[in-house]
Amino acid sequence: MSTDELRALDKAHLWHPFTQMRNWCAPGHDPLVIARGEGAWLWDTEGNRYLDGNSSIWTNIHGHHHPVIDAAIREQLEKMAHCSALGFTNEPAIRLAKALVDCFPPDTLTRVFYTDDGSTAMECACKMALQYWQLRGEPERHRFVAFDHAYHGDTAGAASLGGIGAFHERFRRTGFDVIHVADSEALRNLPGDLRNSIAGVAIEPLIQGAAGMRLWPEGMLRELRDWCDETGALLIFDEILTGFGRTGTM
Repeated sequence: MSTDELRALDKAHLWHPFTQMRNWCAPGHDPLVIARGEGAWLWDTEGNRYLDGNSSIWTNIHGHHHPVIDAAIREQLEKMAHCSALGFTNEPAIRLAKALVDCFPPDTLTRVFYTDDGSTAMECACKMALQYWQLRGEPERHRFVAFDHAYHGDTAGAASLGGIGAFHERFRRTGFDVIHVADSEALRNLPGDLRNSIAGVAIEPLIQGAAGMRLWPEGMLRELRDWCDETGALLIFDEILTGFGRTGTM
């Protein structure tokens, strides 16, 4: 199929994320049709090469077409593509959970819960926090604190945590009950009645990615940890962008 044929089918049938489709489908707009990747590079169907400068939106840590990763995927597909963790378990899931736990200091993180993507991970973390307080007999802890300019995903609950107006303003009334603050000082100044209603605090550690790579001040996370210890609120780190060595060591 030619590149022009692919572009025509794309404009007829694909709805792209964060895209004004009127502009995308306008005559004269010829989107790149990516055909393959190798390392940090992408090639389109016309043979042009491009540097994948944001690692395909922060997800491709090890580069495209990595031989070790590709071989592991092929090997697993020869055995089984998918098996639910509901009522079953399997060796790859067990081994990966153990490897992830081993990245943390002893007696800290001891269990892993798998999800599909970043938005789902944040939804699950918030649901776990709500369930935790309900089981402890404190259902009044039903609110979350998130930060201005935050990005935590685009499903209903994750979007309600977000602090970027262009992405999230239309969805303020969906999802979780969220208090947005600018920084740790604003958090400390929350009145007592609100403090006692907070189930958890969500933050992107070190860097707010979608906000423009905004760095938190040094010591911010320590202050946040101390505040959560004082108030009992659970601290939720959204490391979809910053985790797994992207900002330094594990």
